[in-house]
Amino acid sequence: MITHAHVKRILVPVNLTADFSVPLTQAIHFRRVYRSEIILLHVVKRFSLFHKVLDPGKPGLHNRIATMKLRRLADHYFKGEIPEDVKLKVVNGDLINTILNTARIMECDLIIIKKAQRIRKRFRKAENADRLIAEAICPVLTIMDRHTNEKIRNILIPVDIFKQTSNKIAWSRSLAKKFRAKLHIVSVLKMDINMRDSLAYKKSKKIEIAIRKEGIDVETVILKSDGRTADEMVLDYAAKLKPDMLLIMTHQESILFDNYLGTFATEIIHKSKVPVFSVVPRKENIVEMYVDASLRRVYQSVY
Repeated sequence: MITHAHVKRILVPVNLTADFSVPLTQAIHFRRVYRSEIILLHVVKRFSLFHKVLDPGKPGLHNRIATMKLRRLADHYFKGEIPEDVKLKVVNGDLINTILNTARIMECDLIIIKKAQRIRKRFRKAENADRLIAEAICPVLTIMDRHTNEKIRNILIPVDIFKQTSNKIAWSRSLAKKFRAKLHIVSVLKMDINMRDSLAYKKSKKIEIAIRKEGIDVETVILKSDGRTADEMVLDYAAKLKPDMLLIMTHQESILFDNYLGTFATEIIHKSKVPVFSVVPRKENIVEMYVDASLRRVYQSVY
C-alpha cells in the first residue's frame, strides 16, 4: 500500500489577537519546504435568528470588521505585502465544524492551531482541540506555547507494537527528508523480559532499518517501564531529548468510532511543551486495526 504525505495546502485557523502570529509562523516554516499554499481562516460566530431579526445588518457588519482586522494583521505580519499563496478567509459558523468543513472542501493537507491551555473540570465538554484532531481527515499540528524553529532538526516518534504505523511512518519520512531532520523512535517496554527479545525492540528496529535505507538519520530507544504510564515516560524522555516536534498517531484505541482520541494521544497533545503532529490513520486500515486490537487482547491474556 502506498501512503502519500504531501502538504500542498495548509489551513491556519486564527484569532484576531496577539496569538495570531504563532500558528502562522509555523505554517510559514512548512510552506518554505513544501511550497504550500496557506489559508488563514477566521471563524465568526453565527448570529441567532432572533438577533438577525432584531438587527439585520449586524452580522454583515461583524464580518466586514473581522475581514478588515484579519487583513490588517496579515499586512503587519508580512510588512505590507501578503504573498499570493497566502489566502485570507472569514466564515460564519460553529468554530470546529467550520474548520473541519473548510479543510475538507478546500482539500487541505494539514491544519495548524495554537491550542488553549487544558481546562480540567469533572463534567467539562470535550475540548476544541480534542474534537478537531479526532474528526479531522488530515494531520493536525498543535502548538502549546511556541512554534518550532525554522529548521526542524529532531523529531520524536513514539511507536506502539500493536498498532499500524504505515501512515505515521510515511509522514515521518516526508518530514525528515523535507526538513533534513533526525528521527528518534521511542517505544516503552512494559514487561520484565530481555529488551532484544521484546516485540517493542523488534518492531522499532524494523522501522529504523526501513527508514535508514532511504538515507534518513534515525535512532531507536527502548524505555523500560518503571510503573509509570507510557505517555509519562515518553514526555519525560522528550524533556531530556528536547526534540523540535513529536509525531503521534491518533484514534489508536478505537476501531469503530472515527471521533475518538486514545488516552496516550490526548495526554501527549495536552502536556507536550513542543508542537505535536497528530496523524490520522488511513480509513482503509480498519481491518488491520481490528487484527491489531485482537492481538493486543491475546498478548495481554498471556502475560
